[in-house]
Amino acid sequence: MSAAVSLGFGQALSRIAPLIVLDVPGQPGLSAGERPRRHRMDWYGQWLTDTLPQVTPEPAVVVGHSLGGAIALAATSDLIAGRVLVSTAGLVRLHVGLSVLGATVPWLLRPSVPRAERLVRHMSLPGAPVSNELSQWMALVGSSCRTSLAPAPLPSTVLARSRSVPRMVVAGSHDVFLPPARLGPAAEQRLGTDLRVLDGAGHLLPEESPMRLAALVAEFTDACRRH
Repeated sequence: MSAAVSLGFGQALSRIAPLIVLDVPGQPGLSAGERPRRHRMDWYGQWLTDTLPQVTPEPAVVVGHSLGGAIALAATSDLIAGRVLVSTAGLVRLHVGLSVLGATVPWLLRPSVPRAERLVRHMSLPGAPVSNELSQWMALVGSSCRTSLAPAPLPSTVLARSRSVPRMVVAGSHDVFLPPARLGPAAEQRLGTDLRVLDGAGHLLPEESPMRLAALVAEFTDACRRH
């Protein structure tokens, strides 16, 4: 995903507080094409740490989805006042079942809008409509970008450091990559926090449930201000 295709969630968040959306280097969007070859999460964590003082002088709540959640966990900036980790990587390895693999491989080998739509359906709530815009975007991503794959779980030392500020972990009840039954215990054991589960959503929470997710971010942000 990128800022340009996440406007619904961005608009919902902008009603809570001033918002800055960052496209990740080496990923789809309008950032730089540079991608780390080694120690990827160290590199991305340092990128976010270096970027935050360039875009805000005040402490900020960082919201990261999937890979973005792992990047938020890896960053060490003192400007991070809290972390909202949505369907986050970095805590446990992603679960990729045969049905998801069967939709992913054709999309990688010969991307098309129908193949992208099939993949997005697996990532969403079963039976939910899939927007043509999102299918077209995923087809463009498949044809224009090389996947960097999901990161491995972060070291315990990194996660222990991230526990110094408030954090919230959120997942959809039908997330095929990070089912609540797997992500919940990892959040409790590795971050010391309970998993918040949004019913009726899959892995693409910012696209599927932007208003409900923004409401949780607002609740969390208010708690951070009182912290």
